[in-house]
Amino acid sequence: MKILQKEQERHSGYTQFLHNQTASGLILLFVSIFAFYLANSDFWVPYNNISHTHLSLTIADWNLDLDINHWVNEGLMVLFFFLVGLEIKREILVGELSNPRKAALPVIAAIGGMIVPALVYTLFNLFSPETRGGWGVPMATDIAFVIAILSVLGKRVPVALKVFLTCLAIVDDLGAILVIAIFYTEQFHLDYLLISMVFVMASAVYGKYNGGNGFIYAILCVGCWYFMLESGIHSTIAGVLMAMTIPIKRRYSLKRLNEDLKRYTVKDDDLTEDHFEALERVIRHAESPLSRFEHNLHPWVGFLIMPLFAFFNAGVHLPSHLNFSLIFEPHALGIFLGLLMGKPIGVLLASWFAVAKGWATLPTGVGWKAMIGVSYLAGLGFTMSLFISVLAFERGTDTLEEAKIAILLASICAMFIGAPLTWFGLSKKNIPSPEPLSS
Repeated sequence: MKILQKEQERHSGYTQFLHNQTASGLILLFVSIFAFYLANSDFWVPYNNISHTHLSLTIADWNLDLDINHWVNEGLMVLFFFLVGLEIKREILVGELSNPRKAALPVIAAIGGMIVPALVYTLFNLFSPETRGGWGVPMATDIAFVIAILSVLGKRVPVALKVFLTCLAIVDDLGAILVIAIFYTEQFHLDYLLISMVFVMASAVYGKYNGGNGFIYAILCVGCWYFMLESGIHSTIAGVLMAMTIPIKRRYSLKRLNEDLKRYTVKDDDLTEDHFEALERVIRHAESPLSRFEHNLHPWVGFLIMPLFAFFNAGVHLPSHLNFSLIFEPHALGIFLGLLMGKPIGVLLASWFAVAKGWATLPTGVGWKAMIGVSYLAGLGFTMSLFISVLAFERGTDTLEEAKIAILLASICAMFIGAPLTWFGLSKKNIPSPEPLSS
């Protein structure tokens, strides 16, 4: 009975997660189109001026001065990466990635979907030292857009396929985080990094001793973020490190919990608001801090932070006389083909290899025809690819703008190729039996 209840709760939480990602993806699409319109209309100058408006935070002799674009990319995006870190930790400890058999396919597929695009990009930029470092751009998958597209396809898409793509994107995000931390650090100050690690350790100790106060974690996270920013390592890594310290289980006394529940249980029908509020406090006390933070952050990240990021990064200003030959620049071509060809080839070949070796099975209700479409959908890099492109190429240069155009074109093509292929691949006659392919 307890196992069944646990599965129902997990399924309910995952369903809510999918609904949030679907709505967030649709809003991201609208905001991106709006930003692209502003960047190529008479509003280009004020739009650009807003993006480069500086905001300063001053306390006594201390001052932190960044433009709005930097505040979004290196400040607010910390919360996005904090949420990603929470999702990674949950999936590894109690989610789909905690079961080696279930985790094998999305993990192996994600690895293939990162290696092949990077190789495709490197192939086109091997002899271009200025752009050689952009190989991390086509490695990413935008989970919000992919889930939004699958939801548009309706009930024909089985939940198992959505779980597979979600886990693939989470592993993809983990790979992107490692790439950002290791390869996109221009300068490094060990003293600031060590101070940042002190805040991480303080958070871990606080969580170990039953800490669940969000305000305390917020203070520690701000400290970790600032010193990580000063260390030269991209500040968003602070969000992931802090997420790893959040306890997934809350320590509480069963005896005390039972006493509290009995105290607020009435034998007659005289229930009042005070009883409900008291019971809510008891339940909140037993709730996992990780679950609570994840639940509370999803709306803020999905409906505010990511749209703001898209607004200030998807506004690619096209030249007055658009020359489509720009897509044939080595870095642009590497990104475009890396996302549109490297991603599906990498995901599909890695998945086939894992199934052929008997390490994994295809998601229930999904055949190889549908997997072709799904592998194309993995080429929807968008927000994560845009984020890495800002780190890989110098701001304000034609190289960065061309990279963004390549990302947008590749993501659009991946969507219009992948969605129909997935739809037709999931037709009833192509749905396989649920038996595993190998023992």
